[in-house]
Amino acid sequence: MTVEKNFYKESGVDVEKGDALVDWLQQEGAEKSPFGQVVSGIGGFAALFRPNFAHMEDPLLVTGTDGVGTKVLLGLEHDQLEGLGIDLVSMCVNDLYTVGGRPLFFLDYYATGVLDEKQFKAVLSGIKKGLKQSQTLLLGGETAELPGLYAKGHFDLAGFVVGVVDGKKTLQPSMVNVGDTLIALESSGFHSNGYSLVRKWLAEKPESAATLQKILEPTRIYSEVPDLLQRLGWGKVHALANITGGGISGNLPRVLPEGVIAQIDPKLVPTPDWMRAFYERHGASFHDVEGVFNLGAGMIAAVDAQAESEFLQVSRELGLKVNVIGKVVRGEGEAKVVYA
Repeated sequence: MTVEKNFYKESGVDVEKGDALVDWLQQEGAEKSPFGQVVSGIGGFAALFRPNFAHMEDPLLVTGTDGVGTKVLLGLEHDQLEGLGIDLVSMCVNDLYTVGGRPLFFLDYYATGVLDEKQFKAVLSGIKKGLKQSQTLLLGGETAELPGLYAKGHFDLAGFVVGVVDGKKTLQPSMVNVGDTLIALESSGFHSNGYSLVRKWLAEKPESAATLQKILEPTRIYSEVPDLLQRLGWGKVHALANITGGGISGNLPRVLPEGVIAQIDPKLVPTPDWMRAFYERHGASFHDVEGVFNLGAGMIAAVDAQAESEFLQVSRELGLKVNVIGKVVRGEGEAKVVYA
């Protein structure tokens, strides 16, 4: 009897293992949300989703894509992979929240040199946790085994999300006014930004296990934001900025109109003590790294000054830690951040 050779497997690609992991993914997961349901999802060439936008006047689809960056390497080094899956979801859905949107469904791309079942399940378990928290459906994705492109044991991640926002209630820069209050929504740490610098510093001066754990903390999912906007009512929150790579000064101006300045008191930015100690240990100051890290402000909202107290109260009722950090003042030309 002739035994057929599996030339593809000999080259480093195990199709059967990939198929088995797809089967594992199909075993569980929500297929409905308040905004629609999966018609066909994981396993096919393409996925189908039936939307339910009956309660919206002007439904607009909103999309986003992102990755986890070099935080993947730190997760691999310390065998903490589930958090990377949460990071992936967070980095995508948090962007949708900034326009007032709600995520509908998510697709992931997982590429690796040699498919490792333990790694795959850890990462995808994290993705599913993040999706559950944000009420997002896993509609599909791609698992790619690419020997020669990635070293054995290494992988990379990308995520893609589609959401919906009522066009009548979309947050946009034109809503921001001089006098608006700037309020920070506290971060869970560095989120998934600045890790090339973080890893460089860790290589120079290793940190304690406690600090390392805080550095590896997954990106916070601001799943309370849609409920916050709904409870406050339209028009009280004028803008939301997701503070990612580029820090506060690189991200906040993206949601502000021309002719204004975001005036922020650095002493009011909720930088945790461990984070400050970490960058100061390497001779850096707040101003040296504010264009790299979120410094404790994972999101920043521009809020109508008359609604400031209500925003703070409702945020805290929803479990959001918030801090007033400044105000919008008159400026000239392109919007910018000034620390004063």
